[in-house]
Amino acid sequence: MSAVETLVQKIEALGWRGMVVPFVRRAEAIQAIVDRYERGELDEAFYQEYLAPLFSEPLPEPPTPRSVILVAVPDRPVRMQFTLDGERFTVMTAPGYLRAPDPRPSVAIAEILSPFGHTIAPAFAPLKTLGTMSGFSRYGRNNISYVPELGSFVALAAFISDLECDDVPPQAQETLSCCASCHACRAACPTGAIAADRFLLHAERCITFWNEKDPNVPFPDWIEPDWHNALFGCLHCQRVCPENRPLLDQIFEGPTFDEATTRLLLSGPKKDDLPPELVPTLEEWRLTDLLGYLPRNLGVLVKKEMLRRERQGKKGDGQ
Repeated sequence: MSAVETLVQKIEALGWRGMVVPFVRRAEAIQAIVDRYERGELDEAFYQEYLAPLFSEPLPEPPTPRSVILVAVPDRPVRMQFTLDGERFTVMTAPGYLRAPDPRPSVAIAEILSPFGHTIAPAFAPLKTLGTMSGFSRYGRNNISYVPELGSFVALAAFISDLECDDVPPQAQETLSCCASCHACRAACPTGAIAADRFLLHAERCITFWNEKDPNVPFPDWIEPDWHNALFGCLHCQRVCPENRPLLDQIFEGPTFDEATTRLLLSGPKKDDLPPELVPTLEEWRLTDLLGYLPRNLGVLVKKEMLRRERQGKKGDGQ
């Protein structure tokens, strides 16, 4: 069995999905993005902040790049509990942010390829475009990447390798067949990011775009408090997608934070300011890397919760 066949087989034995494509596919995916930018299809701020930096990253050495290894690891939304004024409230996080798989893809792939004498390094690339051009995944109308049997609840990764593979030509970027007649995600998107007049997402209007901004950048006034639905990412379109229907009850149960911890996280602490007993929990869920975002992102969800309680109180008073 070849190194490529062994790699894909062992990746799938982990419950993941994998594919090895020629290294040139990375450049083709980048060019596809640049072409869209030059045609004026991409918002300038979004392109400069999210895409342009990927293309300027130097390629790591070694290995001598011959291929790109694509990996999709099943991921799920994370449900956490926070506490304010003695009452708990639920906060969700979209897949791909908090819970790292064990083992990590980089570790697992390196171990699989080691007996064959091959190495890997991180691949800086537009993963969704690279995956759809390779036939590894398909776009949904919401412009999220869908992997067969895993839906959009996945964490994507790519690695450059000196592993040789067949020179398969790029494929047309196909969309999910159900998208032709389904508009559920567009109807569910409160910001109008999923438009009726084009398939390409208005990324600059996506809530995900805004809750990944620098923590010092406030949310724009046009985002209504009720639209916020996740600590990181956004779940509006993914929850209503028929492709994800079999996966909706698969949720990672995250930690529960008492009132003192909730208020501490809202205050914007540095890692050194955290109580020692809290650090392992935050590190387990990768929240220590995102501490700077919590005052802003958690703050808008707290505001939404307070509005909910206020409305509930008024309703109760009316009865």
